Amino acid sequence: MKKIGIVGLVLIVVAGAGLWLSGKETRVVTTEIEISASPDEVWMVLANIEGWKDWSPIIKDSKGNAALEEKLIITMSGHNGKEGKAGQTYEPVITNFEESKNITWTANMMADFIMTNGKVLELEETSTGTKLVHKETFSGMMVPLMWGMVEQNVPKMLDSMNEALKNVVEDN
Repeated sequence: MKKIGIVGLVLIVVAGAGLWLSGKETRVVTTEIEISASPDEVWMVLANIEGWKDWSPIIKDSKGNAALEEKLIITMSGHNGKEGKAGQTYEPVITNFEESKNITWTANMMADFIMTNGKVLELEETSTGTKLVHKETFSGMMVPLMWGMVEQNVPKMLDSMNEALKNVVEDN
């Protein structure tokens, strides 16, 4: 009986080490959209973090200012959209901020070794307006376990936010 306990403990340690090692790798989901407006026009909407809840279908509530090292409070829409129960609330910190070009943030979900999520919003001027490159980064022990679900759902969420941003900017 004692040997079974030791073998079980060894298996748990090995599995935990494997998750920890594979979770150190950062995985990225990237989406893009062309917007028929200048980077400055897109930036005016994008940099108004508190206004995100008014146009983004995936954000139920958003608080904070777009500035380097600012802490934001973002509440995701739940499974039934904005009308249903709120989804997860998290508090990212802006780690890179270049006006009319880039907002990057990082948020620890529980603890950084368990899961860290980042968002990158990059604006690139094009001959027809602006290309938005929208990335979500994921690292930590939970990522390998959740990656299939992330790969399936996150691109759709980002695309819906991109499309809503495009519509709000181009309609103004």
